[in-house]
Amino acid sequence: MALPGFFKKPEYKRFNIQPRYWDPAKEEREERENRIKAELGMTDDNDQYIPNIKGQIRRSLRHKSADVRQTNKKSNIRLFIILFLLLFIAYAYVFGFDLSILKM
Repeated sequence: MALPGFFKKPEYKRFNIQPRYWDPAKEEREERENRIKAELGMTDDNDQYIPNIKGQIRRSLRHKSADVRQTNKKSNIRLFIILFLLLFIAYAYVFGFDLSILKM
């Protein structure tokens, strides 16, 4: 026999999902009809044309990856310049770089 406790044990949470019917052919057909109507200028005032989001996302990801490569390249160049300057300063400090040559 279990003794009553001060704290309640949490109940199990149940996952309940209601499946919805999705017809990809119908969705593609409606999107094509809306695009054609938009191109011909026969759009309804209450229906708004929604473009293909998937294609736009793919296109933006392609551009984004090119931007990332360019940013990484610039970052690497900056890193090498800073590293070179630090090594030059360390060399000058250790081996006593003589700046009297620059004075005329």
